[in-house]
Amino acid sequence: MVNIFIRKITFNKILAVLIILGIMSSLCITAVNLNKNSNFSPRLSAPLYGNRFYYSDNIFYNCGYGIPNCTAYAWGRAYELLGNRPNLCTGNAGRWYEYNKSNGIYRYGNAPRLGAIACFDNEYGGHVAVVEQITKDRITFSNSAYQGKSFYLSYANINDSNPGQQGWDFQGYIYIDDFSQDETTVNSMYITKAETGLNFRTGATTNSSVISTIPYNTKLYVTTVYKSGGYSWGYTRYNGIEGYCAIEYAEKI
Repeated sequence: MVNIFIRKITFNKILAVLIILGIMSSLCITAVNLNKNSNFSPRLSAPLYGNRFYYSDNIFYNCGYGIPNCTAYAWGRAYELLGNRPNLCTGNAGRWYEYNKSNGIYRYGNAPRLGAIACFDNEYGGHVAVVEQITKDRITFSNSAYQGKSFYLSYANINDSNPGQQGWDFQGYIYIDDFSQDETTVNSMYITKAETGLNFRTGATTNSSVISTIPYNTKLYVTTVYKSGGYSWGYTRYNGIEGYCAIEYAEKI
């Protein structure tokens, strides 16, 4: 989780990369207007290798500090969500929150919101994670870890004052935009009708990893339905694992 980007890259190398990418420091102190009700699709599985937001167009990757790295991942996720390069700190994760606050770039606060970047600090350098889902009692974060996992999910209770990161001091959230997610609470029973089986996925997208295949005529209790990528994704539990399936291939009973 510790990012040593600033410690290991020389000033000249950083400056060269910033010039190439056209994001000199003057850009980083420009206030950002938020778009209202931008569509949001949660990322609950790792980005594919070669995804430009996390690789070829990622400033950390281009400096030799790509994924696995919490800052490379969070910067890339923000880029993916916004569709343009984010005005986020390009230094150590522990500096992101104060950098944003001091320069008046994005809004910030202590309440979780979709797409917000959760910022943590400690003596070793900090951590950043992205809010992917919020339910009545749980927050889901996507993460990467320097010299650790390339991608993983973490969770926190909605009322946790230090959400999900023991050993780290929670600084707050950076709100890169105002995102909304088309979701409906259903709490209903469905029965699968895909004769060859229904894919059970880690996320509400067709790019999400397939956990298993749910057999035809299996009953599922669906709590929430998300609209994403032209499908309605039911959030459910199968064989003791939580995940998503396209309920176009199921019937409500």
